Amino acid sequence: MTAEQKRILVVDDEPDILQLLEISLTRMGFKVYKAENLGSAKYQLSKITFHLCLSDFKLPDGSGSELVEHVNQNYPNTPIAVITAFGTINHAVETLKKGAYDFITKPISLDTLRQLVITGLQKHEKKHENLESPSLGIELEYFKRLDELISKYAQSNVPVIIYGESGSWKEKVAGLIHENSELRRHETTFIDCAESPNELTPEQHGTLIYHNIEKLKPEQQTTLIKFVKSLSDQQRIIVTTNWSEDEFKHSLGVKKALIRALCVGEIHTKTMLELKDHLSEICKARLEQLAESWNKLPCKIHPTAMSKLKNHEFPGNMKELDLVLAKAAVNCQNQLIRECDIQLENTGFQPQLNKEMNLEKYIEDIEIREITNALAKTNNNKTKAADLLGISFRALRYKIKKLGID
Repeated sequence: MTAEQKRILVVDDEPDILQLLEISLTRMGFKVYKAENLGSAKYQLSKITFHLCLSDFKLPDGSGSELVEHVNQNYPNTPIAVITAFGTINHAVETLKKGAYDFITKPISLDTLRQLVITGLQKHEKKHENLESPSLGIELEYFKRLDELISKYAQSNVPVIIYGESGSWKEKVAGLIHENSELRRHETTFIDCAESPNELTPEQHGTLIYHNIEKLKPEQQTTLIKFVKSLSDQQRIIVTTNWSEDEFKHSLGVKKALIRALCVGEIHTKTMLELKDHLSEICKARLEQLAESWNKLPCKIHPTAMSKLKNHEFPGNMKELDLVLAKAAVNCQNQLIRECDIQLENTGFQPQLNKEMNLEKYIEDIEIREITNALAKTNNNKTKAADLLGISFRALRYKIKKLGID
């Protein structure tokens, strides 16, 4: 068992005892937090995820038994033990009944303290392993691989970037990373970079999820780079982009320093066109999940309804499929989704570009995107945009006119 980065909260109203425990546990390699009363302990528990808590029985504003009860009700994955100089059999029984894993009387030797901590951390790991981790819940290799990446990146606070088209569940994946992490008690903060956010560097604890990261202006990118380097251990950053990995990493409008700061963990989501061969299995799984959340029997899909779905391009990807299935499940009769229940019009998702795209059209689309992006980042200053793109002002003006860019 490694002591690396394990956080222990020690609660005692005697400064000498607190200092002694802090020195002993720090030498063992743990990160120690101290509280001198019940109120301070509760406050720190609300802000930080602890692997273990050690508390005195007698506290100025309550008892260790009260803290044990509070921890077990609100933070069941944090084991707690009580160390006291005033222990009685009745105190021990009361405390153990409320959920403490041990009750030890002072003075406590270094070997006893070490064994007490090892036992507590083993219980923490066991509780953590027994948790049913939130997942995408679809038994296909692609979704299983996403679940593996979600679990992997949830175990650390490294920045993660998620590439994929709009509607391909990037935000859902980001949310699941948070729900599986040690920051899950804190909130997720969503920031849309396409809306020129005023608060780009919020101070609150938890997971910060930035949408459309490619839309940030150069000065905003510089601000975010500095912010990423200053994040506390109670904050993490996840970003999403509608661009592919190649588009993001090779864009002239994205600073290389930002790429280095964000592209630590990387996830790629697929489009519905790429998943079309598995549409039946995906629909079945999503309808079962809907039924479970609604406490109803799952709907089945008639073959003609499935055929209609398979002939659709799904420009909105998984998000559009979810919307279509939810509306069909609500409106169908006898838990059977028929062709007439599949409403593909007015879903709010725009059709994909024509798949029969030649090289010239492909290059034009890239040029339009890069020029538009550069103009947006420079507040429509064509001289600065040309410099950003590495072309002359005259060449930029020609391309804007040729490509019909407004």
